[in-house]
Amino acid sequence: MANNNNVPSPVLSLPPLEYDVQYFNNLVRLLNYFIEQQDNAGRIRGSTITLTNLPTSATGLPPGSVWNNAGTLKIV
Repeated sequence: MANNNNVPSPVLSLPPLEYDVQYFNNLVRLLNYFIEQQDNAGRIRGSTITLTNLPTSATGLPPGSVWNNAGTLKIV
């Protein structure tokens, strides 16, 4: 499976039966990569979207945030 940047998602291998420093170093590297990707903005594509509990005012929202103005989606 690819993420939003068309980069293949890493596949975690099964753990060894005994402690293996290289395995755990690779695991930490992959987890750090995953966390990094979660923080990176990227394109989103989908066929449906449901947004719940949207703010009803733009007050205090950073630029690019969406909010609900009496049923109309607005962008700050």
